[in-house]
Amino acid sequence: MKISVCIIICLALAVEIVADSLDTELDSKEIATEDLKDLLFTSMQSIISLNDLVTGLSKQIAELTISSAQTTAKMEISTAETSIATASLSRELEDLKKKVSTMNDNFTDLESRKKDKGPWKCYHYTESDREWRANHEATEAEMCERVTGGKFTRGKNDMVPDCGTCWCCQDQSALIPVDGGWGFWSDWGECSAECDGGVQTRERSCTDPAPAHGGVECRVEGEESRECNSEQCPDYTMYILCDDVLTIYVDGTERQAAGLSTWNVMSTLNIPASSELIAVKCFNGGGGYGIIGSVQDAEGGDILATDSSWKCSNTLESGWSLPGFKEGNTWRAATDLGDSNHMMGQNGGGKDVPSPNKRAIWTDSSSDITVYCRKTI
Repeated sequence: MKISVCIIICLALAVEIVADSLDTELDSKEIATEDLKDLLFTSMQSIISLNDLVTGLSKQIAELTISSAQTTAKMEISTAETSIATASLSRELEDLKKKVSTMNDNFTDLESRKKDKGPWKCYHYTESDREWRANHEATEAEMCERVTGGKFTRGKNDMVPDCGTCWCCQDQSALIPVDGGWGFWSDWGECSAECDGGVQTRERSCTDPAPAHGGVECRVEGEESRECNSEQCPDYTMYILCDDVLTIYVDGTERQAAGLSTWNVMSTLNIPASSELIAVKCFNGGGGYGIIGSVQDAEGGDILATDSSWKCSNTLESGWSLPGFKEGNTWRAATDLGDSNHMMGQNGGGKDVPSPNKRAIWTDSSSDITVYCRKTI
């Protein structure tokens, strides 16, 4: 723009110089008509050239004006965009200020709760808690989480009133209910029977986590059972004799065996390991008397032997040989006849009974002819 103005000024000066030159020529000498025509023609050509130059300069000035207007528009657009961006940043700054204000309010509320609310509950670590922390490499925060059963309020080093030296302290007015959760199942317990089918159980506890602060207890059962040792047990073996005639009942059923009616001869028979009751009747035809016997398992161990733990009676009662029979006043502890009894001697049949704990038994009266004795296995 400045260059174009300078050119116009120069052209104006040139025109002025030409005009001055013409005046000078006309004043200094007399000019011929033809020469004057030539001079005028030359001046006209100079004026036309100057006019063309001015036209070209006008075009350049117009183009420069348009370019300047475009630049100005771009600057205005840029200024507007900058204003918009500034407004957006201002809004974000206001939002950030609000968030900071909210955080400050929450912090103030938390500090107020620590100072003003309660009651506070104090928790102390147990030995099992310390073992758990060591095994799990837990932080103090995780430890407090465990012992409180929920989100803890503070650790030992926090400044909270009424907590003293507690490791963990909790504001009971702000506790969150924690529903109970099942822990792992325990190992299966011992089977209730060695054979013929037993039951074993296992348990789990509602401690992962334990219900707290009004939370719901665990649902369903915390114990389950299953059958075990279902294989059939080997039979037991009974060895028994009496002076004189013997009758044997197993769970109310009469059993037969060789030697039952011969005194001083031991009878042997197998009985189910599931048997519940042994009952015997002995008839004494005169002279010596007594009952002696035992029951052994498959390995030869004692299941039972005749001794004073048996109950005997001289009275026949209905159902006396059954497991569910109720023993009345006529049933008393069996009398041990002692080592001098003829059945216990070297020549007595009792020497063949394998149990070292066997004893000869009877009622408390030697005059009883028929005796009934029973023993629960």
